[in-house]
Amino acid sequence: MDLARVIGKFVATRKDPSLEGVTILLVQPLDAELNPVGEPEVATDALGIRGVGELVFLVSSGDAVYTGPGGRTIPVDAAVMGIVDEIYYREHYLTRISGMKEK
Repeated sequence: MDLARVIGKFVATRKDPSLEGVTILLVQPLDAELNPVGEPEVATDALGIRGVGELVFLVSSGDAVYTGPGGRTIPVDAAVMGIVDEIYYREHYLTRISGMKEK
């Protein structure tokens, strides 16, 4: 699993039928200190509850295939699995709201 921040949403009127009802997001991968790494990626969100700015965790490659509604397989490379509320790393809390270290 990897950390990422949701930076946008996609609207696709034509797509694979198995993606009906699945939200498609643009996410920026992050390192453990919440710094951007690499290029933004496209990821699905089967529950459709993640919004722009949310800190999320995602799976990729073969693990993402089984993340469709009801556990059905869908043709994706990355999928958001949940929202991160807190991270405790190197004796500091990192929060999803500010993305900064708290004292």
